[in-house]
Amino acid sequence: MLSFLFKKSKSETIPQQLYGSLMAQAREPFLYADFGVPDSVMGRFDMLALHVYLFARRLRSVDSEVSIALSQDVFDLFVADVERALRELGIGDTTVPKRKKKMVRSFYGQIEDFDKPLEEGDSAVLSERVNTRYLAESQNPDAEALANYMFESAKSLAEQPFENMLKGNLAFLEQQ
Repeated sequence: MLSFLFKKSKSETIPQQLYGSLMAQAREPFLYADFGVPDSVMGRFDMLALHVYLFARRLRSVDSEVSIALSQDVFDLFVADVERALRELGIGDTTVPKRKKKMVRSFYGQIEDFDKPLEEGDSAVLSERVNTRYLAESQNPDAEALANYMFESAKSLAEQPFENMLKGNLAFLEQQ
């Protein structure tokens, strides 16, 4: 009878749609096969965090209350997903908050590591930081290719109209 009060509005599904797009992109096989990102729990977390970061960076450029709120909603989904994943991995209840805090801190570390080189187009510095952050344990690292992917993804996101994102639409470059 009162179910209409508990239905999610269309706008509440937008962050979920965007987060789903980010998660799907982070799972793309080329990230692991072509760039050498370790196909492990942490490697997959790193790629999800990278895509959430690139998306948040794009929304930061809009600089409106709506973009800030949307960015926060997507980030909240990311944090909740991290916690859920830790629990599924069997991490104990007392350890989950510590691990989650460490992983979220790692997410914020990307801002320090990547913002300036992305802004300045400094591929040498970005490649070095990508190598240190993501590829240190890789058997076949290609930091330059992953850095180029980040530049191209940031550019592609910047070219997408914010209005499309408000409809839950987000596109990434196709890899050949």
